[in-house]
Amino acid sequence: MSITQIPLSLRSLIESMDQLVEYRIPYLGLKVGTHHYEFRLLKEFFESFGHGEVQDGDIHVELDLDRQMNMMVLSFTLSGTAILPCDRCGEDAKVPFEGTERLIVKMGETTGTTDEDILELGPSEHLIDVSHYLYEYVHLMLPSRRLHASPESCDKDAIERLRQIEAKNDEPPVDPRWDGLKGLSTN
Repeated sequence: MSITQIPLSLRSLIESMDQLVEYRIPYLGLKVGTHHYEFRLLKEFFESFGHGEVQDGDIHVELDLDRQMNMMVLSFTLSGTAILPCDRCGEDAKVPFEGTERLIVKMGETTGTTDEDILELGPSEHLIDVSHYLYEYVHLMLPSRRLHASPESCDKDAIERLRQIEAKNDEPPVDPRWDGLKGLSTN
């Protein structure tokens, strides 16, 4: 079967997986000790996942893989910027962030996740794909407020429209039913 005979949706999935090949780490044959890896997550990385809040960015990842006899400890350090809509004006803003995460990988009978940060790999496995973990970690580390570095960088038209809306909201609403009571005497 040639690649053109594969349905388009499956073909795009296969092509996106090939883009993520650099995030697959073969661990068979790794000596006991710490091994250092570096990755750079750019627009192509985020686009390969398709759905998500982050679709562009420039993120540097340092991964220290501590290989032990029956397990591995992966320590991730991420820093950089993600391109996200500004909470103030709605235009794209470079949102800086940084953080660390840890993943424990133990060798077992089956492959699967046993806990939020523990992955079990069966005897038939020979590599670990960290791309999905990197994608999740980026989203988990995003700050709750996403703003341009300075208010002057925001879209001027959007800010002006917000000020106009705020000015209208400052005026108390008048209920016409109360107009009839204004002429009543309290005597």
